[in-house]
Amino acid sequence: MNFKQLRFLFGGVKSQGIAQPASSHYSKHRDSALEKRAMSMISTLAPELVPRLIVGWNPRMRTTAGVAIHSRYEIWLNPALCGISDAEVDRTLLHELAHLLAMHRHDRRRSPRPQPHGIEWKQACRDLGIEGEARTHQLPFQRRTMQRRYRLRCPVCGESHERVRVPKRRVACLDCCRLHHGGRYHERFRLEIFKIEA
Repeated sequence: MNFKQLRFLFGGVKSQGIAQPASSHYSKHRDSALEKRAMSMISTLAPELVPRLIVGWNPRMRTTAGVAIHSRYEIWLNPALCGISDAEVDRTLLHELAHLLAMHRHDRRRSPRPQPHGIEWKQACRDLGIEGEARTHQLPFQRRTMQRRYRLRCPVCGESHERVRVPKRRVACLDCCRLHHGGRYHERFRLEIFKIEA
């Protein structure tokens, strides 16, 4: 499936190589051709995963290339990958398959849960033929920037930090709590919250 076909499916428009939805009512799209590719890639390593595997496109993704949901055996890819190359689609698909394979091989009774990009994932990458795979991508996806609207300031030392949202619980200046109260929270060092004027 090429980028124009994806654009038609999602009703999006092309902007700097990224599919943008026309409305807020859009959902994931399962892709049978991509699913078959994924199944053939993993069939020799974990044949029991093949009938459970779900693969498709998620137009809500903006900066993430792909995601693997091991509890449901799902892989969702960013439609913007189609605007880059088929090789990048395959690479991302293999990266996410490695996550599913690592979790599938994990024995819950004998060992702790594997780290997302730990030794189990690296071994799965080697088995899938992408040894040395990076944890994150360097693709030209448009980054979302959020304006910081709040400033949190310590009433004692005056140190301040800017945040996008107001903290949901009480927070204090860590440096002051460490210096004057053994690292424990104290109301005296509770951060004051100020709204930043635009």
